[in-house]
Amino acid sequence: MSDEIWPAIKVERFYDEPLAHYEARRREIVSIITGFRHSRYEGAVAERMEQRLMALQDGMVVPAVA
Repeated sequence: MSDEIWPAIKVERFYDEPLAHYEARRREIVSIITGFRHSRYEGAVAERMEQRLMALQDGMVVPAVA
């Protein structure tokens, strides 16, 4: 385990974004960023995860709400 201290992951809520969508989007963003921080992705998977992360951050996709 690394002794690096990572900054907190902040996810802004979009105007008029339903709370359930925000929470699902935030969870997925945190999961992806944490995966990158722990080197879980490489190659094509890393590319797909980066694209998904950017789309979530830009509000271009809405994650599935449980």
